[in-house]
Amino acid sequence: MVEPTDNSKDAPSGAPKQVRIHTMPDKFYIEDTREGGKKGTLLFILVAIFFLLVVGAGAFWLMQKYGGGSTNETLANDETNSENENRVNNSSNSANVINAGNSNNAMNTNSTSNRNSNSQIIANLFSNTAVNTNANMNVNSVATGRDTDLDGLTDIEEAIYGTSLNNPDTDQDTYSDGHEVLSGYNPNGTGKLENYSTVRRYLNDQYGYALLYPASWDPAEDPITAGGRMFSAPNGEFVEVTIESNPARISARDWYLTKSPGVVASQVLSVANWDKTLSGVKSVDGKTVYYTRNDSVYVITYSTTVLSEANYAATFEMLYKSFEPAAVVPGTNSNSNSNSNSNTNSNKNSNSNTNSNINWFSNSNSNTNTNTNTTTNTNTNSNSNTNSVSTSGRMTVA
Repeated sequence: MVEPTDNSKDAPSGAPKQVRIHTMPDKFYIEDTREGGKKGTLLFILVAIFFLLVVGAGAFWLMQKYGGGSTNETLANDETNSENENRVNNSSNSANVINAGNSNNAMNTNSTSNRNSNSQIIANLFSNTAVNTNANMNVNSVATGRDTDLDGLTDIEEAIYGTSLNNPDTDQDTYSDGHEVLSGYNPNGTGKLENYSTVRRYLNDQYGYALLYPASWDPAEDPITAGGRMFSAPNGEFVEVTIESNPARISARDWYLTKSPGVVASQVLSVANWDKTLSGVKSVDGKTVYYTRNDSVYVITYSTTVLSEANYAATFEMLYKSFEPAAVVPGTNSNSNSNSNSNTNSNKNSNSNTNSNINWFSNSNSNTNTNTNTTTNTNTNSNSNTNSVSTSGRMTVA
């Protein structure tokens, strides 16, 4: 409050009185920051809104990319809107006491309280309860060896059957070499493949089967599996035939699915031999064929060992397609018994008697009797028993 000062003594008569007002210099005033505070708060709110938009867009993109086709729990965004409480208390108490002694006693108080409370809670809950179950068996396939003329026989197999590497139809009968081998015909001439010198026929009359195999391969007993037979190529690849018991007499398909729980039935390929006397299935990797007959399962397996390619795929197919039942020849038993007895008896008796009489003035009588008896008895008994059983299969060459 400014009170006027009486200066009437200095003013001319008749002139109006002039009042002098004293004010506080500008340097003593405190700058009013209320406008700047409002601008800062507005900028903070805009930044917070922009941040929420970016986070929301990112969450939506993640849901679309990783949550599609799955069972996801509902995305929960709990947002607490910004609470801005601006409280400005400005109290200005200016007391200007001006007196004649030009004394300025001023108190200017500016009290500002600004509290910004921004509470933002973003809860993104991605709960993916989908379970992907792959019941299919992983199949490791092996590449087929080089086939220069694309006739279905690899270059190594061309050498087995005496066919050309560069001519897909060696005998010019309009059928490719591979097609003829897989059908049981001579690819380099006329007639059936079994009558061709490049293949042989194996007969196992113990387990009742026969098949064709390349003449350059070596057939031998499996050193591990009883009753198994291995047909080995010069490079180490081989085809093995084993027999397993099938007392329930289930089909080849059911047998394979029982032994391979990870296989889907629709993946199993049906196969049959050339004369249709046997039907079976091929494993999903194409390396094993199963035939069933009576209470037996014939398992025919192609092994490439450590090689990275299969050089005898067509020969393997020829082998299992030529597989056929054969008559089982019962095993033979041979018994031989030999018994020999020899008895020798020897008896020897010897008697000696000497009498001597002397009468010459005296009477003397001498009698000597000697008896020797020798007996020898010899008994020899020899017994020999031989029993032989023959049940092994035999091989014939056609």
